[in-house]
Amino acid sequence: MPRKREAGQSHPKGGCKNGVAGPSINAGPAGAAVSKAGGSNAKGSTRKPRQGPKKKNGVPHNVCNEFYNWGKCRRGVQCKFEHRRAGNMSSSPHIAHGHQNGHGSGPPRDVCPQYYNTGECDRSFDCKHKHLRANENDGSNGASLRQVPRPVAAPLLAQVQKSGLLEHLEPKQVHNTLHRFLQDDFKFKTVFDMYVFAAALSSADADDPKWNLSDGQLLLATVGDTDKNALVLIDAILRHETVSVTAGGSKTIVSFQRGYLPLLHYLASTYVLRSTLHRCVKSVSNSLRDTAIVLIHRSSALYGLVDSNFERIAATLETCIQASLQRKSFRDSDVVGHTLPGASVFRTITTCLEQFALRFRRAITSHPSFAPFVRKLLEWFTEWSDAVNAAHHAFDDPICSTDADQKRFVTSQLRKSVLSLVNLVEQAEGHTTRIERSTPTQIPEENNVALVQELLKSYEGPGRYRPQGPRHDNDFEMIQDVKIVPTQDELCADLPPYLPANLPGGPHHLPWDSVSRLFDIQFRLLREELVAPIRTPVLHIMQALRQPPARTTPLSKLLHGDGGNYRGSQDGADSVDFSVYTDIDFHFMGCDTHHGVAVEVSMNTPTGKPRQGGSQARAAYWQEAGKKRLMQGGLVALIWQSGGPVQDIKIYTGVITSPLDDLVKSARKSPTRLRLRISFSDSEPNMRVLTNLQHGRGPTEGVRYLVEAPMMFEALRPFLETLQKTLPSSIPFSRYLVSPKGGNLREMDIQLPAYATRPGYSMDLSCLFDLPMQCVLRPSDPASVDTTRTKLKNGSRLDETQADALLDTLISEISLVQGPPGTGKSYSGVELLRVLITNKVGPILLIAFTNHALDHLLRDILDKKITTKIVRLGSRSSDEKVMDYTLFNLQQKRGRTNLSKAAGREFRNLKLLEENMEGLIADVVTRNVNNNDLMRHVAAAYPTHHYKINNPEFWIQNLYNESEGWEDAQSGSAPTSLLDFWIKGHDIQLITPPKDVQAPGKGEPKGASSKGVDPRDNRFQQLDTPGAETGSSDYQEKYKAWKVDALGFFKQIGVNGIPNAPSTLRAVSDGLLKDYDVWRMSLPERRDLRDFWGQEVRSKSYTKQTAEFQRLSERHAKARKRWEEMAEQAKLEILSKAEIIGCTTNGAAKLTSLLASLAPRVLLVEEAGQVLEAHILASLVPSIEHMILIGDPLQLRPTLTNYYLSMDHPEYGPIYRFDQSLMERLAFSGLRMSRLDTQRRMRPAISDLIRSTLYPTLEDNPNVLEYPRVRGMLQDVFFMDHRNAEDGGGNESASKSNSFEVAMIKDLVMYFLRQGTYSQEGDIVVLCAYLGQLVKIRKALAHEVTIVIDERDAIQLADDEAQENIAGGEKLQGNIAKQVEVTRRVLLRTVDNFQGEEGTIVILSLVRNSGVGEERRNKGIGFLRSINRTNVALSRAKHGLYILGNAQDLSSSRSTMWRTIVRNLTEQGRLGPALSVACHRHPETVTVITGPGQLPLNSPDGVIQTMSTISQSDAPFHAPGYVPDPTHAKSGALTHAALAQRQSQ
Repeated sequence: MPRKREAGQSHPKGGCKNGVAGPSINAGPAGAAVSKAGGSNAKGSTRKPRQGPKKKNGVPHNVCNEFYNWGKCRRGVQCKFEHRRAGNMSSSPHIAHGHQNGHGSGPPRDVCPQYYNTGECDRSFDCKHKHLRANENDGSNGASLRQVPRPVAAPLLAQVQKSGLLEHLEPKQVHNTLHRFLQDDFKFKTVFDMYVFAAALSSADADDPKWNLSDGQLLLATVGDTDKNALVLIDAILRHETVSVTAGGSKTIVSFQRGYLPLLHYLASTYVLRSTLHRCVKSVSNSLRDTAIVLIHRSSALYGLVDSNFERIAATLETCIQASLQRKSFRDSDVVGHTLPGASVFRTITTCLEQFALRFRRAITSHPSFAPFVRKLLEWFTEWSDAVNAAHHAFDDPICSTDADQKRFVTSQLRKSVLSLVNLVEQAEGHTTRIERSTPTQIPEENNVALVQELLKSYEGPGRYRPQGPRHDNDFEMIQDVKIVPTQDELCADLPPYLPANLPGGPHHLPWDSVSRLFDIQFRLLREELVAPIRTPVLHIMQALRQPPARTTPLSKLLHGDGGNYRGSQDGADSVDFSVYTDIDFHFMGCDTHHGVAVEVSMNTPTGKPRQGGSQARAAYWQEAGKKRLMQGGLVALIWQSGGPVQDIKIYTGVITSPLDDLVKSARKSPTRLRLRISFSDSEPNMRVLTNLQHGRGPTEGVRYLVEAPMMFEALRPFLETLQKTLPSSIPFSRYLVSPKGGNLREMDIQLPAYATRPGYSMDLSCLFDLPMQCVLRPSDPASVDTTRTKLKNGSRLDETQADALLDTLISEISLVQGPPGTGKSYSGVELLRVLITNKVGPILLIAFTNHALDHLLRDILDKKITTKIVRLGSRSSDEKVMDYTLFNLQQKRGRTNLSKAAGREFRNLKLLEENMEGLIADVVTRNVNNNDLMRHVAAAYPTHHYKINNPEFWIQNLYNESEGWEDAQSGSAPTSLLDFWIKGHDIQLITPPKDVQAPGKGEPKGASSKGVDPRDNRFQQLDTPGAETGSSDYQEKYKAWKVDALGFFKQIGVNGIPNAPSTLRAVSDGLLKDYDVWRMSLPERRDLRDFWGQEVRSKSYTKQTAEFQRLSERHAKARKRWEEMAEQAKLEILSKAEIIGCTTNGAAKLTSLLASLAPRVLLVEEAGQVLEAHILASLVPSIEHMILIGDPLQLRPTLTNYYLSMDHPEYGPIYRFDQSLMERLAFSGLRMSRLDTQRRMRPAISDLIRSTLYPTLEDNPNVLEYPRVRGMLQDVFFMDHRNAEDGGGNESASKSNSFEVAMIKDLVMYFLRQGTYSQEGDIVVLCAYLGQLVKIRKALAHEVTIVIDERDAIQLADDEAQENIAGGEKLQGNIAKQVEVTRRVLLRTVDNFQGEEGTIVILSLVRNSGVGEERRNKGIGFLRSINRTNVALSRAKHGLYILGNAQDLSSSRSTMWRTIVRNLTEQGRLGPALSVACHRHPETVTVITGPGQLPLNSPDGVIQTMSTISQSDAPFHAPGYVPDPTHAKSGALTHAALAQRQSQ
C-alpha cells in the first residue's frame, strides 16, 4: 500500500479539496497562486514549505525499501514506490503508479505514470490519475472558477469560440479538469463549478482537430458510467432552480450562456448523437423526483435525464429565450464581450428535442408541455430569423456581420430543422387521434381503382383496427410494438397475417401521404418474408399432430421416422417445401458470445444421401447442404409436445449459433445423428432445458421436432429493427418516397443536394477529361449547368448519355440512372465517384448487390487511383487487392487503440461472466453433489444420521484416521471426510476378501442382487459356511493369507474376529430413512441413500440456482451489449476516416447500427433494381444528402423466398409487389430517370433483340461492329426451335429440365471448344432458365470440361439436392474448377445469377417445351413470361447467342416480348429447326444439325466435313412421341430443305 502523506507535505498539482480546489479553465495570473512548494490556499491559510524527503530506516519517503537496499523488487512494475538505489538519485526505468513527492524523477503524486512516460494511457478518461507529461502543467491553469474573484472571472469567461461557448480544451485538459468532479462525494459548491464542468464537456467537438473519435467516445463512456459522478452533476445543473441570461458573476444563479446551454450543447454533440454506446445515451427513466436519482445512479442515461427533467428544462428554456428576444441579444450583459450566436442556441435546442423524441418514442405524448414548447420554438425562431435578416439589424448577434447569402442559408437550414420538429409533433398528435378510428385511408391511383375497391371490401386493419380484435398476441397497429421473432400464438393462428397492400391508394390505417405508412408496409412485408417460411411448417405439423394416430400421411411418416424433406401444397395453389428433424435431445447448455445462452441439441439425420457413404462423403454433403440448411444465423422452431394432447404443445423459436464446421464434424462423427447449438428467443425454453438436463439423459420429456426457415435471420433482423426504430420525420427525401396523390411523380421538381445549396458552392469536373481542361460546375446556376454539359459531351471521357446522366445526378438530391445491358453502368458509377471524391463530398456509402460487383467497383477505384481511403465490409472478397481494404484487415494493420483496448476489457468481462454461467450450469446439471453441501443438508434434515456418520465404531474411526495418504481405486484420492469414507465403503472393503480371493463359482449372498453391488462385497460368511466349495489350492492359500492379515489387524485394535459385511438391499423409503445404524448399511444402500439426499439438495438449491441463472443471463446480455457497442465504436474509428465504405446488401445489414454514427453524406446503390426497397429505406439515415440509384428496372428484380409476395405471382403480385425495387417504383411513378443509351457489349444482331422490345433508343458503339464472326457457325445469332417436351410432371413450381437441350448443349460446348479460340473462362457461357436444367447440364459436362459454377447457384444446388436427397451426385463446388483440363473452362449459370456479367458466346436453354399433341396448348412458359429475366437472358452475349426452345409456345403465350422476338428472328432467318455449322477453313462447307450426336460425328476435331457425309441413319434426337411440326414452313422459318437450298446458293 502507498504510504500516507505526512503532515506538512505539499499537495500535488491540482490542489486539495481542503485547499486549492483543483483545475480551472485559463485562469490566467490568478491561477498561479499555487506554487510548487505549496503556496496559499483559497482562504489565505498557508502551509510550511517541505524540508526535503523524510527517511524511515534510512530509506527516503516513497522509495521502495527492497530496491533501495538490494537493487531488486519482487513486485516489479506492480510496485507502488519509486525504484532508486542507495546513493543514487536517478530512478530505474520503472516508475511507480502510486503517489510521488514531486521532487524525485518519477511522476508527481496523482499523475498517471503511463501517460507521464509515454503520453498515452490505456484507460483514457477512466484513469483515476491526472494526465501530465514531464515538465508540463495540468492544462487547467490553476484555480477553480469559484475561487476567482468576480473582476477576474469576467475576462476569463469572455473567451468565445465559434459556437459561442468557452474555448475548447484538449482531451487531456478535459481529463484533468473532470478528475475531481468524478469523485463520488463531489458536489457543486457554487455555479462556477458548474461552468467548469459544463465547459469541459462541451469541449468535445468533432470539428476540433484536437479531438478524435476515440477521445469523444471514451469521454462519453466515462460520463455515462454509473460508477462515476457525472450523471448526478448533469442532473443537478438541469434541475437548478434559477437560470438566467443575465447571471453575471452571481454565485447562485446559473448562467444560461455559460452553464446551461454548454451542457445541452454536449448532449447535441456529434460524439453523443452518433455514438454506438446507446447504454450511455438512453434508458428508461421516471418523471417522479423521488425515483429519478435512483435511476440516474443505476442507469447510464444522458437523455434519460432529459426525460426525467423535461418540464423543468422546457420552463427554463422558455424563460431564457423569451428574455433574450426581449433584450434583442443572447449576450450576458454582465460579462464583457460574451456574445452567444442565436444560431447556436436554436441548433442546440432543436437537436436535443429531436433526439429526445427519437430515443423515447412516447416522449411527445407523455410530456404535455412538449408540443406547446415546440410550437413556441418555431415562433421564437421566426422572430429571431426576421430580426437578423432585416435590412437594419434589429438583433445583437454575430451572424449579422456575415453577408446576406450566408445569413439566408444558415437561417433556412435552421428553419428546416425546426419545421421537421414541428412535423414530428403533428405526426405524434395525429396518431393519438387516429388510434380510435378504424376507417382505412386511401386515394386510389387511376390504374388501380378497381383493385383498390375490391380490396376495400375485405380490408381488416391490424390489431384494434380489426373489428373482431387482434388476430393473435403479436398483431398490433404500430410496427414498433410488433416482436420481430414470431410468437407461438402467431405461428399457430388460424387467421392469415395482416399484410397491407403495397400500391398507391391501397387501404391502410395510416395516412396515404405519411412516411409512417411507407415504413409500415415495408416492415410488415419484409417480416412476412422472414416469418412465413417458419410459420408454414409449424401449421402443417400442428395439423398432422391433430390427426388420428391411425391416419397415415407423408408428413406423419416423416414425424414418426427420421424426418426429412416434405413437399406439398398450400391452399391448393402455392407449393410447400420444408425440412423437419425428429428425436430432438439436449446435451449441454453454454454461452455464445454473440447470442447469449445456447443449447446443444442433437437430432436424427434424415434418411437418404445425408446418411450415405463414409464419414468423408457425409462431411462433403453437409459442407454444401449446410450453406442453405441448418446454417448459422438461421431461424428455427422447436415444437415440444409434452406427451398430452395437442394443447400441451409449446413452440420455441431460436437462432442457430453453431458454425458450419461444427455441423460437418457431427456428420462425420455419426451417420445417424447431427448436432448443433441454438440460442432461443426467450428464457422459458432455457429453463425447461435446464430442468431436463438436471434430471439426466434418461427417457425424454415428450416428443420434440425441429423445423427451420431456409434463410438468414441475422440478414433481415437489422433491417427490421431499423425500420421499427427510425423516426419517420428523420428520413431524407420523404417528398419523393411517399406516394403522391394518384401515385404520379412526373411533375415533381427534384432539388439540389443539400451540400450544393451552400452559397457560392461549385464543383471541379476537370478530372473527367484526359487532357487538361478547366470545367467548374455551379449547381445552382442553370447557365453553368448548360455550359458544363456541353463541355462534358464534347471533350470528356464520357459519351453523351453518360455525360447527361452524370450531370443530372450532380444537380439532383435523388437520382435514378438507368443502364440498359452493356451501356457502362459501372463505368459511369466509378466516374461519378471520382467527381465526388475530388470535391470532397463524403463519406460515401456504396452498396452493391453482389460481392463480385462490389469487388469490381472497388478494384476500379483503386486501379484508377481515385482514392485509397476505402473500407470494404465483409470477408468474402475474391480480389486480393481489395482484400487489403477489408475492415478486418485494416483493424489488424492498425493495431490496438484506446477504443480497441476498451473493447478488449469489455470482452474479458464478458468471458468472465460466461465462465461463471457455465460453472453454474455445470453445478445445476451435474449428478453429483458436493459432500460439504450434502453434509450440511443431512445435519439439518437428518440430525441422527448425521451424528451416526460422524461417530462410527472405534475400529472404523481408527481405520479412517489411518486413511490419509490412501489412493482409492476409483477416485484416485484419499477419503476427504467420514461421509466420503462411508459412501465409498472403505470399511466394507476391509472386511471383504479381495476379488481374486473369493471362492470361484459362488453366487451372490442370500437376498442380494448383482445389480449395483461392488464386486468386492463380503463373501466371508459364505466361505465359512459348512459345505461350501473350497476351490483350488491356490485359492485356499490366498484366502488363508488374507484372513490372517485381517484377524491380525482387528486383534491389534482389540476386536475379536472379523465383523460381518452388511449385505441387505432395502429401499430408501422402506427403511433407510428410519435406520440410524448407517455403518451397517450395505454399499448399494449407502449409494441409494446418498443419491436420495443428493436429489433433495439439488431440488432445494434448484430454485436458487435458476434465479442466479436468470440474473447471470441478464448480466451477460448487458455485458454482451457493452462489448458489442465498444467493438462497433472501434470499427467506427476506422470507418470514420474512409471516403468510401463499400458493402453488399447483406453487409449493409451489419452496418445499420453504425450508419447513424458514420453519418454518410452520399448513398450510391449499384444494381439498385435488384435491391429491396426496405433495405434502402433502412440505410437512409438523416445525414444522407444525396441518394444515387444506378441500375435497370427492366432487368432482374430482388430475389424473394415467398413467391406470393412477388410481382410475378398471378393472384397476389399486383397487391404486394414486394420485389419491386425502390428504383422501379419511383421510375414507374414518373420520377425523372436518366438513361445510358450506348451499348458496348453486343453485336447488333443481339442488341436488336432488346432494342425492338424494351430500349428503342439503344445505340451500338462502333466497336461492336468490328466483332469477328463466331468461328464454326454460319450465323452468329440463332434460335433452334424444337418440339422435344420438358421432363418431369406438371407442378408449375418445381424446377424444370429438358433432356434434348441438355444433349444438344453438350455437343455445342464441345464443338466450340474444338475451334481452339474459345477456351478461356467467359468465352463460353451456358445459361439455364431453371436450376433443374443446370443440374443435368453439369452432370453431362462434368467429365469433359472444367465447369465453373457461381457460388449462389452452388448453394441453391446444394439446397435442391438436400431436398431431393439425390443419390450419386458429385460434390458441389462454387467457383471451383471441377474437371480435367483447366484451359477448357465453361461458365454454367442460371439466368437469375448472371446479371452484370457477360460471355463471348452464350448458349441459352429455355427448357420449357410443351412438345407435340393436344396437351401442348395447356402448357405455360413459366418464368419465361418475366420480361426482366428474358431481358437478362438475351443480353449477356458479345459475339454469339444460340437459343434452344419452343418458338410456338412462346408465340402463343401472353408475353408480348417473346412474340416480338420470335417474329423478328423468323423474318431475319435466324429461327428454325436446325443449326447451320460452317467450317472456318472451308467456309463453303456448311452442315445442318438437327439434334444431338450429329456434331461429334461430323466435326470430331472442330472441322466440318462435307454434307454428303451425313447419312440417313444419323437421325436427330427426339423425345418419345415427337412429330415434325409442319408449321415451321408456314411461319416463314427455314426448313431443312430451305437451309440446303440456301447453302447451295
